[in-house]
Amino acid sequence: MFKSLNLQNKYIFLIGILCLFIASVFSTGYHHFDEHFQILEFAGLKLGLTTPSNLPWEYHYQMRPSLQPFIVITIYHLFGFLDINDPFLITFFLRLLSGSLTFLSLMLLYKVYHNKISDMILKRWFLILLFTLWFIVYIGVRFSSENWSGLLFTIGFSSYFLFQRRNFLSFFTIGVLLGLCFLFRYQAAFLILGFFLWLLIIKKEYFTNLIIIFLGFILVFSVGVLIDKWFYGEWTLTTWNYFAQNILENKVSGFGVEPWWWYISTSIEKGVPPISLLFIVAFFIVAIFQPKNPIIWTVIPFILIHSIIGHKEMRFLYPIFLFLPVVIIQGIEILQKKYVQNLSSNKYMKGFMKLVFIVNVGALLIVMFKPADNQISLYYKLYNDYKEPTTLYYLEGNPYHRVLDIYFYKRKNLSIEPINSLDDIPEGKNKLVVQEHRDETNNPKLGKLIYTTYPDWVLKNNFNNWQDRSHSWYIHQLK
Repeated sequence: MFKSLNLQNKYIFLIGILCLFIASVFSTGYHHFDEHFQILEFAGLKLGLTTPSNLPWEYHYQMRPSLQPFIVITIYHLFGFLDINDPFLITFFLRLLSGSLTFLSLMLLYKVYHNKISDMILKRWFLILLFTLWFIVYIGVRFSSENWSGLLFTIGFSSYFLFQRRNFLSFFTIGVLLGLCFLFRYQAAFLILGFFLWLLIIKKEYFTNLIIIFLGFILVFSVGVLIDKWFYGEWTLTTWNYFAQNILENKVSGFGVEPWWWYISTSIEKGVPPISLLFIVAFFIVAIFQPKNPIIWTVIPFILIHSIIGHKEMRFLYPIFLFLPVVIIQGIEILQKKYVQNLSSNKYMKGFMKLVFIVNVGALLIVMFKPADNQISLYYKLYNDYKEPTTLYYLEGNPYHRVLDIYFYKRKNLSIEPINSLDDIPEGKNKLVVQEHRDETNNPKLGKLIYTTYPDWVLKNNFNNWQDRSHSWYIHQLK
């Protein structure tokens, strides 16, 4: 695979590795609450870090698969053998693991599609988009159900086209990968359904081979049931519980309802124009001119179902994002073959792609170095600098309460207490106070400022009063 890359392309390949690694280091925290509370805090229950009362409502209805918490628990214990229990190091490893799996998925997609691209310029664009597209790098290091489900599906999808020996083991392996994809996120059933329909109707795959894939799927599903039994302490079918609560009971609509076209309009905005316009237009071009395309058959049922369901979030579509570079290049190739010869070398197209490149580099630099959650630095500071019993007092808000209380990043000997005023704090050592606004009172109890959300050199610039619109934390030691 790598021999087909010339020296310049190998640099792009290495840049992709570097981007994922840097994002693994700096993109700390979580993108969405579910990424933390329904994975890390779920794992924290079995690790003795939290209690059932502090877990999301989904835990009490036994509707979340426990495979990802099981992975966290396993890694936590493996680190424990090395006498390492630092949660920040463990979550870094999870991001690194996610980035490595993303890299594998991208390489498999590259191997499937690069020989199908005849235009050398498009081959170069394909490599650049595949390995440096900003949202692929950002999502790619997330240890979230959406990302891992999409990665396992991509690996299973690519494996179908790459396996040279089409025997029992090959098809069974694909079934195992699709089963894992489903266990990470149940909505992936519609991705799997679309792929199966393509195999059956368009590819006309032997029915016996589809049965073998199904057997691999069922094996993994059965293992998932066993893991859920261990996690919840009783036999339960989380797949049914998820469907019953969110669809039959319609609890998912309680989190907000959006119109069917919400994904299109929001993709244009969140995907950062002109990049977002490129992949939306390309998708419709491929869907119209290549209706038998396996990616189109795979993603359309997934998008349609998510468009029908009232509650919508962009993260629900993350499992299909790795296919976007493929669709973009296929769309340009279709236009080039049917309407505009040498479109890739057209000066207007070159100018447009340069604009896409510049915008993507800017967005990529931001997501590579910016924490996914700014508050993680506060937890890191207290965890690493205050290892002895310490009390953190708060006047307005508790920084460890984020919808629910965060325990995974908190030492057990850190006590958190509410107060009405600084005068309520008794004297003693290792006492801190956290405030949501900079203290201007010069209260004699306040000592050294040990933490601010933004460093002093940033706070010195209050252009257009941005600080009044930003949420910040300030932690003082008490004298």
